[in-house]
Amino acid sequence: MRNAVVLATLLAPTAMLVAAKNMTPDEIDYKADFIVKVVDYVTWPEGAGTNANGEIAIGVIGESPLTPKLKELAAAREGGKMTVTVVTSDADLSVFQILFLTTEDKTELAKILKKVQNAPVLTISDAYYFARHGVMVNFYSEDVDGKAKIKFEVNQMTLGFVGLKMSSKLLKLATII
Repeated sequence: MRNAVVLATLLAPTAMLVAAKNMTPDEIDYKADFIVKVVDYVTWPEGAGTNANGEIAIGVIGESPLTPKLKELAAAREGGKMTVTVVTSDADLSVFQILFLTTEDKTELAKILKKVQNAPVLTISDAYYFARHGVMVNFYSEDVDGKAKIKFEVNQMTLGFVGLKMSSKLLKLATII
């Protein structure tokens, strides 16, 4: 019995990682669309809403099935330039307006959040309960009538700490942390 508990503990992070990497096409579309459109519902501090090139820069830390769809939607976005760049956690993360975090590891998450803790960078994840660990927007799945429904939670305290403001229209749809 003890061996089974130890094995389950060791495999749980792997199972969550596999689940996150095996998103359905609908999940990919929803999450990518949300990330690209969220800029219309967030206000950045003066001078921080775009990068030095006048673009909205989205950084994806690590490999994600969302990346191709994000790039497609960013290229098609009307009303301004938007770029999507895959980076490692060692990069200068403060140059982005949005960071999508692919990690499921809380230690790596802490390192990433520490690097952007004073920067007006909107952090987004889809890892279990990461909004409670400082991520600003976190996707989660909830069973509704036998079907998994994608929802999101918002950590308003972390948003406010770096001077970001989210529209009440979007906050009405979120679970507030």
